[in-house]
Amino acid sequence: MEPKRDYGGADREGNESTPLIRDSAPRDRVLWRNWLAFFLLGTINNLPYVIINSSAKTIADSFNQSNNVAMIPWANVAFGFAAKCINAFILVPLNVPYGIRVFVNGLLMLVGLIGVAFAPSFSFAIGAIVVSGATAGFGENVILGYLRLYNPDLITAWSSGTGMAGVLGATLYIGLSCAVSTHDQVSRSKKLFHMNHYVFLLATPIVAVYLIAYFFVLKKPEPPATPPQSSSESAQYRTSKTTGLIQAESMDQSRTATVAVTSKCARLGRCLRASSFLAFNLGVVYLTEYVARSCSAKSKAKGDPIFTPTCPEFYSSIQLCYQAGVLVSRSSLSLVKIKRVDILSILQTINMVVWILIAWHHFAPVYILPAFMIYVGLLGGASYVNVFNLLRSDPNIPEEDRELCINIAGLTISLGIFLGTGFTTGLFHIHAFE
Repeated sequence: MEPKRDYGGADREGNESTPLIRDSAPRDRVLWRNWLAFFLLGTINNLPYVIINSSAKTIADSFNQSNNVAMIPWANVAFGFAAKCINAFILVPLNVPYGIRVFVNGLLMLVGLIGVAFAPSFSFAIGAIVVSGATAGFGENVILGYLRLYNPDLITAWSSGTGMAGVLGATLYIGLSCAVSTHDQVSRSKKLFHMNHYVFLLATPIVAVYLIAYFFVLKKPEPPATPPQSSSESAQYRTSKTTGLIQAESMDQSRTATVAVTSKCARLGRCLRASSFLAFNLGVVYLTEYVARSCSAKSKAKGDPIFTPTCPEFYSSIQLCYQAGVLVSRSSLSLVKIKRVDILSILQTINMVVWILIAWHHFAPVYILPAFMIYVGLLGGASYVNVFNLLRSDPNIPEEDRELCINIAGLTISLGIFLGTGFTTGLFHIHAFE
């Protein structure tokens, strides 16, 4: 006999329950409806971020700023850490409704896309990219926190969506590169100048899908039912409430403020201790994989026939391989669950060292590089989905602390990317890499 299960929200142990759906048909409809919603949210949340990173060279070249191409991926993560901090340490304690946070994030996503599409200068484009990149980080932490109210299996839907965003974004850029590729470099430059405008303008409708997925497709978890009170219980409640109010009014205000601050600091320390191991490993994986991805840009010796003025560009194709690996591993939670995420961190660190050596000495044959980059993506995606699954399901984390623990882990993603891109920027100025 199939066990009864609630696919719409968390179970009673999570203190966020919904009425049990006993009929298998409605239950399955709720499951797939929520799965689709979180998949769409994950895909669209990360799609502008991926498109910007994939088209970084095109954006820089269109403004004759090819030497500043590294500023684009940097700008894409520059404010992400701050945006996640705002959510974790301001909006979460204030219990700002998720709907408001998602709606504002969607509007800012639209502003970023339109800003890049109509940017009159490189500096304006960088500002728009900062806004767009911040929405990816902010939206990630908001939805991951919201997922704590749902069945843990739905984490796979979100993570698969973020993986699909990588594949879609990289594929879109490669396709457009092929469309404008020509041996006539003057003609190609003119096409590239206008390509950004149309690419980002055509991407704006995804914001509508993002909002529809949250507000209309996703079935919201219902709050736990409050048991009815008898008249005597109600009278007791009113009496105790009145007494409590009188006592509260007589309390010393400075002492109350001190207790509140102490309580918040204690909660933060508790959450840091509970999530530190998982958050650290997630940050390490992101740092090392972004170094490896950046090194792939210099992994072939100059003059190699793989470099041609026509499509597809080698770097973009390698990034597509990475995104394919991410998509597979982020969708694997229902098949494989990994508790020793530190092993993934060690393996990804080894990958980073090997990619640095490949970029430095150009010893690897071209035919192994795509498979090697898929492996990088597999490790990165596996770390992501398993870390958040462990945070979502760890019985040692109190429910009132779970969202903050998830947000702390999300912060290490932005920190790892920021440190990784900064490290490779400095590394690429070493003469031996030229």
